[in-house]
Amino acid sequence: MPRLMTADEAAEYLGIPVAYIYEAVRAKPGRPTYLKHLRFGKTFYFKPEWLDEWTERLATDVVPMTLRRAE
Repeated sequence: MPRLMTADEAAEYLGIPVAYIYEAVRAKPGRPTYLKHLRFGKTFYFKPEWLDEWTERLATDVVPMTLRRAE
């Protein structure tokens, strides 16, 4: 069974601020910045494959990444 990660674990896995994860979750599906996820209650969960796919898409997409720096 694949392991699911919380937003904090996903951010640590990718080495990015957790605010970037939440912003990617809020993006509309179909946009390059959208991050596939599962939601149970108020908690978001991610598979490592989804995180790798997301970072690869952002690295190779022609559209610039629109994630803003969290303040």
